[in-house]
Amino acid sequence: MEETSLLSEAETARYREQGYLALKDMCPQDEVGYIRRTLMDLFTNKTGYNEGAQYDFVSRDDPSKPAKFPSLHDPRHYAPGLLKTTYHERTLELARQLLGEDAALYGEHALLKPGPNGPETPWHQDEAFRSPDFVYNELSIWLALQPATTENGCMQFIPGSNKWEVLEHRSPGGDKSLHPLECCGDFPREQAVPEPLAPGGITVHDARTLHFTGPNTSQAPRLAYILIYNTPPVYKPGRREFPWLEGRWTDSQTRKKQWHKRGGLAVDVMRRLPAARLTSPRWVAWATIRAVSKVWPR
Repeated sequence: MEETSLLSEAETARYREQGYLALKDMCPQDEVGYIRRTLMDLFTNKTGYNEGAQYDFVSRDDPSKPAKFPSLHDPRHYAPGLLKTTYHERTLELARQLLGEDAALYGEHALLKPGPNGPETPWHQDEAFRSPDFVYNELSIWLALQPATTENGCMQFIPGSNKWEVLEHRSPGGDKSLHPLECCGDFPREQAVPEPLAPGGITVHDARTLHFTGPNTSQAPRLAYILIYNTPPVYKPGRREFPWLEGRWTDSQTRKKQWHKRGGLAVDVMRRLPAARLTSPRWVAWATIRAVSKVWPR
């Protein structure tokens, strides 16, 4: 009996050509509810804040004030049930179809964009955040946990930008204590394509695909859950330089460093090591690099 693929040949070809896809009903509705409740509880309780995992995506962290754009890295570390879902099985299968059988989960990101004044996420390429000393084979999967519209900040893409080099980026306002990067290179913004989604729908995009989400002008918060998959990057130092990464240091990195000194270092390293992949020499090497790079970011 032949195995069926999540993506048709036409969808796979479209992803290769335009650098992204929008797909319906990838997450069962009962799991949409479970993921939404789980993430909202983590945000409400400020879970991971003292470890540097939860932070304000667009502003300096101030624990005495509500975050303008709450963000949480790797929520599975606090709610492991997130990866025990049909949705995770489907996204892993999808990633392996697009990236190869060696693809594995790199990380997660939850973003809670409040309304009615939730800020935009600037145009950027995900690879601009990565070390320039590696060649990457990576994609991100963005899950809508309520209707995602142009009004509340659905994903928008520049088709074909996956075939470009990484363009010049900068920290917004030149403030390298902030988390975002914004693309300041020249590109045709007028070609942007918004991709509204119903709950359970996803977008999939390549690490070089330019993307953006607009402000949330609706009355309700917009919650999204991102899974990042890759194959082990190939080390090729000296190929290029990303000067916008030099000197970046956020408040959350300071909290993480302090947590490490209190004994969190061993916990963090063990969380990062993908035990299920340690039978592969390539993944042993990459697991070590990944653990160290996440624990001691640039």
